[in-house]
Amino acid sequence: MNKNYLKIDTVGSFLPPEYLIEAREAHSPSTEELADRAVSEIVERQLQAGLSEVTSGELRRRKWDKDFWFGLSGIRRERVEGGHIYQEVDAFTDVMRFEGRIAFNPEHPFFHDFSYLHSCVAGRAVCRQTLPSPANLYSEILTMSEGHPETIYSGDLLADIAEAYNKTIMRLYELGCRSIQLDDSACGLLCDEEENRRLLQGGTDLNTLYDNIVKLFNDTLAGLPADMSTSLYLSAADSIVPHWEFEPMSDNVMARILAGVNAGKFYLPFEAANTKSFDILSNLPEGKEVVLGIVEAHSPFPDKTRKINEAVALAHKYLPLGAISISPKTGFKLSSHANRGLTFEDQWYKISELAEARQNLETIY
Repeated sequence: MNKNYLKIDTVGSFLPPEYLIEAREAHSPSTEELADRAVSEIVERQLQAGLSEVTSGELRRRKWDKDFWFGLSGIRRERVEGGHIYQEVDAFTDVMRFEGRIAFNPEHPFFHDFSYLHSCVAGRAVCRQTLPSPANLYSEILTMSEGHPETIYSGDLLADIAEAYNKTIMRLYELGCRSIQLDDSACGLLCDEEENRRLLQGGTDLNTLYDNIVKLFNDTLAGLPADMSTSLYLSAADSIVPHWEFEPMSDNVMARILAGVNAGKFYLPFEAANTKSFDILSNLPEGKEVVLGIVEAHSPFPDKTRKINEAVALAHKYLPLGAISISPKTGFKLSSHANRGLTFEDQWYKISELAEARQNLETIY
């Protein structure tokens, strides 16, 4: 197998080193300085692992999604610690409030973070920026408004979200970003029958919702420079692996996403034992790439080489080897800065596992 064919990849989030976790827990004044050091270390470890695209590990984020949304114009952070709450919101959490139309913020803190990543990489690899999906923001607002966003938001919500994201991505491009990844869990949740039943009971037209989501993605990615790679990670939130129903029916949101969203690459987590689920790949148009998430990201135990080999073989029914990468199912850090069953070093062992599996596959193809 040509070494330029099957590749290894990651979803992009990494566990921080212990010294950064300890500094944050102690509210140390040196936390930001240590965060710079940790990002530099994460970059070097990714390069040593042979990854062609490098991220900051999302080390500065406390919330994978809201940290980005709070940086957009028109959205205000409100800390819930008292008062009257009329939604299902946990106490001592941050919620979104709107003080205008959602818009691009030229001073978004993610720009500073990316610039630091870019300086650390120094041209040795492609710098990839991960962003929470615009569909997740749309879904969050639908939930807040019980399906009636006009009650809490004035303006064309879908157009405003897409424009804010698009301009943000263009600014990242100006700063040197050549790979953008949208991390989505909203679509994965729409594969759940209970979620769809709840939406129907609230009066949501599911076909219209699915069409809106596809359009939102495409408007977000519209008009980007030709050398900007675009990718979409599709998960099912905490359960990670969506219910992959491959039939291209009108009520199959995932088939519509894969067939209709103009991203160049899709990060898709699978349960290797569910061989039928790989048939979802039949919905991909020619020329797309797929990153197969088949290695456990939150377990320190080794994964079986056989299941990796079988997953690649199943994907190869629909895609050329050059369009396939293998990766962990999700990021190594899901939320907060808490460890999820493995240590800082374990995550690099997981990536080395993938490299070994790739070498093994070279003897097969």
